[in-house]
Amino acid sequence: MALRYTLVPIVLILAVAGCSRDSAQDAKPVDPAVSAALAGPLLTEPDLAAMNGAGRALTGMGVASALIPANLYTPEAIAAAKAEAKAQLGGAIPAAPTASGSEKAIGGQTALDSMRRAYGKVPCEGTANWSAIWATRLPQPFAPYPRGHVEEALGADDGTCHVRAVTYRIGVTPAEALDFHAAQAMKAALSVEHRADGDSHALIAGKGALSAMIYVRPGPEGLTEVHVVTSGG
Repeated sequence: MALRYTLVPIVLILAVAGCSRDSAQDAKPVDPAVSAALAGPLLTEPDLAAMNGAGRALTGMGVASALIPANLYTPEAIAAAKAEAKAQLGGAIPAAPTASGSEKAIGGQTALDSMRRAYGKVPCEGTANWSAIWATRLPQPFAPYPRGHVEEALGADDGTCHVRAVTYRIGVTPAEALDFHAAQAMKAALSVEHRADGDSHALIAGKGALSAMIYVRPGPEGLTEVHVVTSGG
């Protein structure tokens, strides 16, 4: 009788262990970009509750080589992103202004490179930090395209300067991303200039102390890569 009772927990332990092994074998690999987002400051930043929700449709945040979840760029997901962009701008999105030249049209390979191309080495660069939260702290006229996948984000706020540099990717075409950012800036009554050099584009936008350089180009795997760099605001 004693032996019978001793075997019960052993059988249960083996059964649970077997289930665990089966679950581990069935589990799909975890996207490192998603892991980074789940582990990052977006979940714990105290002032997120006060944000206006501009970044709620953003995904990702990891190293620039992090995998992008394939289901973000299905035809249905891209259609939904376009619908959200139109709703955000109140209807059809007009075309960006015609390019006026090629000067400053090409961004850097990283968010930091693009910030230096736009503004040189800024005074607060040494205190800038990397965090996905900066993607939600972009001035509203320069918010990323809905459902954009954030690759990198850094920024700084101090008495010397206020800068942000964000790299994201999106499944719409470069022209559609360019039109969205131009329309968003013009809706805020900012001046907008368009530069183009081959398939690389840049928007120079601003008013008063607020300015931005938005670099748009074809990205990997058929996606569009956008670098948004802002100062002031």
